[in-house]
Amino acid sequence: MADKDSGNISASNSPTDIVEKFAYKSASSTLNSFVTTGGNTRELEFLSNDLGKELDLLLMFEPPQVGKLYVDLFPVCWKVISFGATGLGSASVQYTADTGFFVPQNRSGNRVSASNAQRCQSGEKCALRTNANKNGSYITKAVPSKAPKALQCVNETERPASIGIGFMNEAGTKMEPALVWNNIAKDSTLSTELTPKLKIYAVSDYKETQLIRGDIESPLLFEKNLISLPNSTEWKVSIDEGTGKVVIEEA
Repeated sequence: MADKDSGNISASNSPTDIVEKFAYKSASSTLNSFVTTGGNTRELEFLSNDLGKELDLLLMFEPPQVGKLYVDLFPVCWKVISFGATGLGSASVQYTADTGFFVPQNRSGNRVSASNAQRCQSGEKCALRTNANKNGSYITKAVPSKAPKALQCVNETERPASIGIGFMNEAGTKMEPALVWNNIAKDSTLSTELTPKLKIYAVSDYKETQLIRGDIESPLLFEKNLISLPNSTEWKVSIDEGTGKVVIEEA
């Protein structure tokens, strides 16, 4: 069962324990929180020059310690950016800090999309409910919660359910999935404090919005808390001629 005072979750929990597993005192957690949207958008531009071979980079966010990784909790491939072998290459990504909950919809290729979504910031709470026609679920609009540092979503459906967290795109027209929790029990609360810590790996077998179901078997190339960066940054992507290793460094 979850330790409500520490925010820790025992790895021995069974699916029947999910009610307690996802409900805990977020204020006692030592995890960081997503900050509010205003002034916290970040743009990262990645540049290359005659890499010598084609290269794909996977961008994902570090999952919080809420749920058992790759059992209850699955990171999502947020972005994949690609570079050619020759010439100058450039790819940019935008982090909006505009967080929210979404109803995961499975797609082919182990990918996920948001069939319904609502914005939700730290200190707010949403609920997952069943549609009136009983053939789907939706997220309610966010209201203030009693946990100022956490995002919360209550499963008010009649059965265990999946809930995702993501970011609205820059245009505000689509939720970009970042994390998915499975088997959240009826009447339980997913309450989590998150840090926008971006991780980057060089891999060629992942697509955007794909669920990551196990450790990525590739060296970690980049790990930054986006809020610690300026609003706009440039990063040089290169391949070390001596070792063949991919290097990402500030331009």
